[in-house]
Amino acid sequence: MNGSGQESTHREIERVARESYGRLVAYLSSQTRDVASAEDALSNALVAALKAWPGDGVPQNPEAWLLTAARRSFIDLVRHQQVAVASEPTLRLLREEREVTLPAEFPDDRLKLLFVCAHPRSTPPCTRR
Repeated sequence: MNGSGQESTHREIERVARESYGRLVAYLSSQTRDVASAEDALSNALVAALKAWPGDGVPQNPEAWLLTAARRSFIDLVRHQQVAVASEPTLRLLREEREVTLPAEFPDDRLKLLFVCAHPRSTPPCTRR
């Protein structure tokens, strides 16, 4: 797209942002119950519009386009947070493992293992269910 076309697209994005930002943030916030994340998602949608619209053209319904892009951004944010929370125990173990200093020589605990396995209360492995 030439310079004047790109400039008019940027002006259109600015116009849509000015007119619709508050309404879109309010709608997204009511859906997500998180104002800050709704603002972040809408900001990401506006950045996506700045990248996509100059080449693809301004969509017929810019607000709907921004709302869809913001929802997708919010979903990505939630997924990222879930991955971060789920990986926290593993990362903690890795950090602790790195901090542990291994002895130069490992103790021989085979005799302890033999007594644990031969204890009368232990169930033979083939009869466990």
